Amino acid sequence: MHDLLIGRVQAGKNDASRWLSKFNEAYSHKTGMSVFPGSLNLVLEHPFDWFEPRYRERTVWFGREEYGGERDILLLPCELMSLEARAAFLWTTTIGARDRPEPRIVEIITDIGLRKVHGLVDGDIVSLKIRG
Repeated sequence: MHDLLIGRVQAGKNDASRWLSKFNEAYSHKTGMSVFPGSLNLVLEHPFDWFEPRYRERTVWFGREEYGGERDILLLPCELMSLEARAAFLWTTTIGARDRPEPRIVEIITDIGLRKVHGLVDGDIVSLKIRG
């Protein structure tokens, strides 16, 4: 297994925009980049395990006490290889990382609206590389 992941764009629930807007300043500070208030959902070829040992050192813990939210967040730095190697983060709550109904789906956050800027539509393929 390697750190290059391939996924297909999939529609989300549009819930990320609410949380990323509400806590945008904190997310921007934690990630070191401005954060667009929305995420891109990808369905990967294989299930993604947030707790796999090789990701532990790379995963950024964003505790709810740091930003005033209701849940602890996990962020995993990555590069969107098929989208100009843009810096981004895989993003989930700790609860979501443990109890996901579909472990092949991941959410990506970055500094731009990826769908609009890159003309992405559901079904498009995106490749990303875990940084570290």
